[in-house]
Amino acid sequence: MGENQKRWTVRDRYGNVIYLTEERWKHITDTMNHPEMVEYEEYLKKTIQIGRRRQEPLNPRKYRYQHFFDNLPDYSNAVVAIVLYGFDIKEDGTASSNNFVATAFFKHIMVKDQR
Repeated sequence: MGENQKRWTVRDRYGNVIYLTEERWKHITDTMNHPEMVEYEEYLKKTIQIGRRRQEPLNPRKYRYQHFFDNLPDYSNAVVAIVLYGFDIKEDGTASSNNFVATAFFKHIMVKDQR
């Protein structure tokens, strides 16, 4: 499997199986992308497991997960993960889910006043 070897697999709060490959982790933490994520892999897992999920309106296969954390670097307050959903068709004709993390990053999200 090499570069596409699964680094980990988790379930989101809806029961969907989602995985991260070594290749995607290298992409995320590359110095040209989001190297600040290197120490926050467990936060990424938690974001997938319990974070809020929104489907992207222009690409129904793409979901944005986000979860707030109190101790992120700089002025960030959330981890955002982009997950692509899909299916693989096996030789016997049955389908199996193929949902993977495409990228992840920190973001500052304004929270509406809850008065």
